[in-house]
Amino acid sequence: MFSYNINGKASRHFTYADLINCGVTAQQHHIENLPLQPDTWRALSLLATQILDPIVDQFGPLSLTYGFCSPELARKIAKNRNPHIAPKLDQHCSHEVNQNQKLICDRLGAACDFTVIDNPAGTAVNMQQVAAWICENLKFDRLYYYGKDRPLHISIGPQMNQFLQTMKTNADTGHRVPSKKGRNEVAIAVIGQVDY
Repeated sequence: MFSYNINGKASRHFTYADLINCGVTAQQHHIENLPLQPDTWRALSLLATQILDPIVDQFGPLSLTYGFCSPELARKIAKNRNPHIAPKLDQHCSHEVNQNQKLICDRLGAACDFTVIDNPAGTAVNMQQVAAWICENLKFDRLYYYGKDRPLHISIGPQMNQFLQTMKTNADTGHRVPSKKGRNEVAIAVIGQVDY
């Protein structure tokens, strides 16, 4: 049996609790959203160390809006009208397994959604600029971009694909739909061209 301290440091700027307890749904419904797999704890630390810490160093404090997602939390969110999650794809479940002991997401790794906290001068941080900096400077697996004033989704994983997917929200249905995408240099060009 392994044990991790949820209040222990995952990286220089983040505790495991920061990455696990940042979702509103788990708090509202009193869901114990703890990873059960040791590889999940390790992946969360890598996400914080390799991705989130450098972003904090470059842009300042982050607000994590969605981090680790246990199977119980995924089931609860899936009941929402527009759940905006894809547990088999989005890496928020990390290395966790379902009731049949099968991986929930075979992409492995770990993921979180975040915004950059407004700087002391009071000017909002443009998330397109943050996404562009990530594409140019960090090694990541997947980055989902939703808009200049919306949280970014970022993940790490075994493949580290450097893949960017821009998403638009359908004004009528509220559903998110894929728009432009690319890897490596194409990702850098795509994020420079979006106008939302």
